[in-house]
Amino acid sequence: MAQQQIALLELALVGGLGAILFITGILIKVLTERKNSRCTSKTVGKVIRHSFMGDGRIAPVVEYEAGGERYTCKKRFAGIKKVHSTRLDEPDAWEDEKGYLHVRTGILSNMRQLAQTLWPVGSEMEVYYDPDDPGTSYVGAPVDNAVLSRVFLIAGAGIVVLGILLYFLILN
Repeated sequence: MAQQQIALLELALVGGLGAILFITGILIKVLTERKNSRCTSKTVGKVIRHSFMGDGRIAPVVEYEAGGERYTCKKRFAGIKKVHSTRLDEPDAWEDEKGYLHVRTGILSNMRQLAQTLWPVGSEMEVYYDPDDPGTSYVGAPVDNAVLSRVFLIAGAGIVVLGILLYFLILN
């Protein structure tokens, strides 16, 4: 292979990967904003159970009624900040004003009990849904996925720049 062909192959592979990541970041932002802007109707739902996804990630599952049908929706957070202690501390969790769930656990932590304390089964929560598609919804405040979107945008742009730099380094 000629040096120019190698440089073009590198640019296509590395630059293409960067472009895919960058476009993914844009899609995450656009789809999140679209969902949030479409969910204009509001109702009250009830916590029916809790979701445990491991590593301190917990969330209430809320059932709500819209258009004569019943739907469920899991509460989403902007992120989860977990602190694990090696002491026998009581576990604690709270949601901050920016939508992050903070979870502090000790050696022995009962996540089911913690979730029940935060969101008791049967308690009410606000649900926003799309009146044209009631299954599209979110619980409480909308999640903007800004951090996730930025990570993809910055990583994608950085990899594209790296691909361009490598292209010129290979040619010289």
